Amino acid sequence: TDNMAGSRGVVFAVLLASSTLAAAFTPTAPLFASTRSLGANLRPQFTLRSSPIARQPKCAPLGLQAKLVTSDDRTGNIPWKESVAGSEHRLLYMPFMEWQFEFMRKNLELKDLPFREELSRQDSKKKPAIIESWQYETPEFRKIRLTYIDAGQNAQVFNSVWYPRHGYDAPILGIDFLAFGPKKVLAILDLQPLSQDPEYLKKYIDPLIPMRDQYQELCGRMSGRFYDEAQFFSRQLLFARFDNDGPVMETLFPAFKEYVEHYLSVIQGLTPDDSPEYTAKVKEMQREYDQYSAEKDPAVGLFTTYWGAEWAEDFTHNFLFSDSVPVKKEEPAKKEPVKKD
Repeated sequence: TDNMAGSRGVVFAVLLASSTLAAAFTPTAPLFASTRSLGANLRPQFTLRSSPIARQPKCAPLGLQAKLVTSDDRTGNIPWKESVAGSEHRLLYMPFMEWQFEFMRKNLELKDLPFREELSRQDSKKKPAIIESWQYETPEFRKIRLTYIDAGQNAQVFNSVWYPRHGYDAPILGIDFLAFGPKKVLAILDLQPLSQDPEYLKKYIDPLIPMRDQYQELCGRMSGRFYDEAQFFSRQLLFARFDNDGPVMETLFPAFKEYVEHYLSVIQGLTPDDSPEYTAKVKEMQREYDQYSAEKDPAVGLFTTYWGAEWAEDFTHNFLFSDSVPVKKEEPAKKEPVKKD
């Protein structure tokens, strides 16, 4: 973050360093098939529920249709071979993204969720940096999104969030791995609960205890500077701040794989409740999660630094947390002029 322009970038870097944000093969053909080749006939027919028109930006001018893109068309270059800032810089979290893509391809019936082209990829005009995103849906998940940021040594970020369909009240899987230079490495991974009810936590969170206990390096606690740990976070989250990137592959990578595998097994073991009352309740809880996350996520400052404030807000509310709405910022009260006697 040393090269971030302006005081806002510097402030963001300092805050981020002291808290959390909270997140080989070369295919010659598209990475994903429309359905799994094995067991596809064991699941009910699955069709894309979302229309392109329904996914136009919230603030799109009347009658304007944005160009939509798919994710499968852009997976042929994964894993990326070289940082946009030069071959001397590591793509630190690329093995995580590569593994997740392959894991999803093998274990889920993925369907593309088209979204606006300008949100799918941006190259910074200010300094070497790129952000690219992908999203899918499955019979179990209404949305799985992935984002990778490469700005060389200044920033390496892998973020992914898995939203179960509204027939499941299960936690949302949140993944946020970041590095701002070799001595500022942050990681947060959690099954983010939609409720703090004891029975809910016993069902979904307590089974993580023996798993988490295996990774003592990842058992830190969030500072509370940005997020309330008691809201949409569990007591069994994996959290760590490192002053070197050694533990990334040694400790974080195996923990990441174990948590993702466990999470999917939990979801696939549930029976959905598609009653209107139940789905409406879960929909509202997920909407509250998106709104809370959009308002609290300090990564908006990072997006602003590289791609501008307008794009940062658009990306936050129309891709990352698409059930959220922008909150009008209060303008500082004007001071009344001091009257002289």
